[in-house]
Amino acid sequence: MNVKNLVRTLLVVVTVICVSSSYVRADKLQLQKKLSQDVEIRLNNVTIAEALEKIGQQAGVKFALSDEAAWKLPQGEATRLSVALTGPLAESMTEMLNAFFTRYAAGDEEITIYPRPELEHIIGRPTTRQLELLKVVYTKTIKNYFVDEVQTTINEALGQEVLILPIHVHAQLNNFLRQLAGKDPIYEEQTGRSRRPVAVIKPPQPETTEPEPTEYELPTPVTLVQLLSQVLIEDEPTHTRWYISGMDFPGQSPEIRVVNSGTFGELRRNQMIDITYRDEQLDKILQSLANRAGSWLEVEGRSYLHEYKLSVNMQNVSIAQAMTAIARMVGASCDFSRSYMRIQGPGPKTTPTTLGPAKTTTKTAGEGYVGKISIPMEGGKYYIEFMLRESDLTEELKQLRAEKMEQVLGKSPKTAPEPKPNK
Repeated sequence: MNVKNLVRTLLVVVTVICVSSSYVRADKLQLQKKLSQDVEIRLNNVTIAEALEKIGQQAGVKFALSDEAAWKLPQGEATRLSVALTGPLAESMTEMLNAFFTRYAAGDEEITIYPRPELEHIIGRPTTRQLELLKVVYTKTIKNYFVDEVQTTINEALGQEVLILPIHVHAQLNNFLRQLAGKDPIYEEQTGRSRRPVAVIKPPQPETTEPEPTEYELPTPVTLVQLLSQVLIEDEPTHTRWYISGMDFPGQSPEIRVVNSGTFGELRRNQMIDITYRDEQLDKILQSLANRAGSWLEVEGRSYLHEYKLSVNMQNVSIAQAMTAIARMVGASCDFSRSYMRIQGPGPKTTPTTLGPAKTTTKTAGEGYVGKISIPMEGGKYYIEFMLRESDLTEELKQLRAEKMEQVLGKSPKTAPEPKPNK
């Protein structure tokens, strides 16, 4: 190719890229205009899926609920709500989604709903009570400090009884509150990995004989979140996490537990989930599961995960169990650490196997599923299911399926040819 032809080719490529970019910018600009338009929409007792569809139809915008957001709603897509949207669509949507600690992100053609970071303080699918408490924890301020009564101080501020665990973190919280009230701390803490109080410092005695107040009005009100962010379980603040434990029984008092990041990561990996994937690339499945666990996905060596596809159903299985089982399907292994998940293997896909869609890289157009394999795990606690197409079956299984189909559909078997008479 001579220089002129090369320059002409480059100009064509640049022009195509510029035209494509201009289309993308135009689409995004159009979407932003629709978000700024005023709306007047009232919906009563509808599912969030129905709400997003109706709002989208009226506003001319397409909404999509991400899998992560659906999992972090009390009843998933069937979560019901009543809402009145008035004013700019962007502000109204933000207000509606705030109730579920979700947010929207505008893409080129649609708006996708995602969970907000605050939801990491609820392990698993949240209940309505947990969402309500999470909102209170973030919004209610502690204005009055009852001297050396941490639980009373917190419960009065939140307007309900909430137990902070473990009990030894009360000493740190009490020191923070005393300092805010202008008083000296009374607890001394041991240095090292264990940040537990080991002694009580004798506070200075007042010069007067007047009784010390039992309640102080804080000059700077604080939220419980701000206090919890300063608690140390280990040496580094980044190693401390807190979460709202499950409230499974009516009348059960809520608990906020403070743990180290290792324990927190293990709890998130052990969240029970239900998942369904249809012909999805293995790398996307593992990344989706890692996102649910709040972990980094680390793949050792060159990644061939994208060469494998799965169609799998799992119910009542932990994230760690799901990732381990899925990795084993293709000969890979999965290890877990404090903040990441490591995948080792598999190698490149070479020849088809009888495992089914877990190692199927091609798909016959219009071919449906013909069978399902259910494998009980841990004595039947949960099942892993593989959906099979006819192309996944061996020749023997195809013949057996054909024979069974004839029996089920009532077709008479082929008659054998009559023997020829002896001459």
